[in-house]
Amino acid sequence: YKALIPCIICAKRDNSSSCEFYNSSVSKEESKQKDEWTVSNTNFNFLNFFSEYKSHISAELPCKDFLTWLIGFSEGDGSFIVSRRGDLSFVISQDTRDIQVLNMIQNNLKFGKVIKQGKTVSRYVVQDKIGLYLIALLFNGNLITLHKINRYQNFLENVNVYNNNGRIKLPNIKLSAFSVKPTFQDGWLAGFCDAEGCFSSTIYNNSNRFSIIYDIAQKNIEGQSILYYIQDLFKVGKVYNHSAPNVLYYRVNGLNDTKLLFDYFDSSHGTLKSKKLKSYLLWKILHAKLLNKDHLDSTKRYSLKVLASKINNTWD
Repeated sequence: YKALIPCIICAKRDNSSSCEFYNSSVSKEESKQKDEWTVSNTNFNFLNFFSEYKSHISAELPCKDFLTWLIGFSEGDGSFIVSRRGDLSFVISQDTRDIQVLNMIQNNLKFGKVIKQGKTVSRYVVQDKIGLYLIALLFNGNLITLHKINRYQNFLENVNVYNNNGRIKLPNIKLSAFSVKPTFQDGWLAGFCDAEGCFSSTIYNNSNRFSIIYDIAQKNIEGQSILYYIQDLFKVGKVYNHSAPNVLYYRVNGLNDTKLLFDYFDSSHGTLKSKKLKSYLLWKILHAKLLNKDHLDSTKRYSLKVLASKINNTWD
């Protein structure tokens, strides 16, 4: 599996989550550092995005923790769309009951729009030329999953054609190598979990048994590499074949192992932003009660069952 994760040299970089703006007019020393950063980067690189964002959007730059979270979230729930007639769009779809996460994305990026589509689905959509240009810059070289990389490459080719046509012309974007690797010092894994992760627990009837689990499922060989990478990152859990064909899942099971996830998800980098945050907080409360052996107390067991049932039913 490790052959599927790009192999590159680590470059030391400040892991601060604060926003940075890189002036396009740089000294020779800064230019040299930028070249070294581009060649050996395993962290997310927002140099070109920040530079062009400042030129086109009259707003404060988005923070790096938000941008890395957005990339992870988009790898699960985002779509680079090229229609048959050539129309381009970037779309993130959510249940309308969680429309706040789409509004949060629009409020941070300051471009794109949130629309309701039907009674149950809402979407964050980017279709304008400047917005598509900035989206293409944001994701260039910064994607992790093979499926999204393949979709992005086709999207970028069409964005470049679009940029050369019409009254407003924009520079071509050269495809960057996808050598980035997420860490606990960025928001990618939190975003990916907001889209793809699942916190769950079961309190069984007529026994003292229980389960407490964290899962991420992915399809086909394209998803296998990221599951093993996440396993290596957390140093806990296993990757299994799902009962459904061509599906694998990463699972962390039990009180001791799931506790090892807390440090990241409780950090500023790992803060969840969708309805999954409420799931995580309820799951963590239940974890503490199970650790306290409340499940062995018959007077408390029913309340634990109710709490477990609410972990993935957080709309109330």
